[in-house]
Amino acid sequence: MFVERYNQDREWVTRVLTYEQDTEMRCRQARAEGLEEGVQKGMDQFGGLVSYLIDEGRLDDAKRAAEDASYRDLLLAEFEVGGGC
Repeated sequence: MFVERYNQDREWVTRVLTYEQDTEMRCRQARAEGLEEGVQKGMDQFGGLVSYLIDEGRLDDAKRAAEDASYRDLLLAEFEVGGGC
């Protein structure tokens, strides 16, 4: 009975739907911004890693890091411990 009464109030239904749509839009925007920030952070880390490897003359490691994600993760861990990014 409660639901039927509010379903008949079109203005209320419209407000609720608009609120839900607005909330969904804000959530999508927040996810997109978070993803963008994460990608940028990853690019910055990788750039720092490559710069470090080049400075150290470790060109083979830089090439392998560009192609092998698990090796890149190992190098990033090594780089962070060494005071890098």
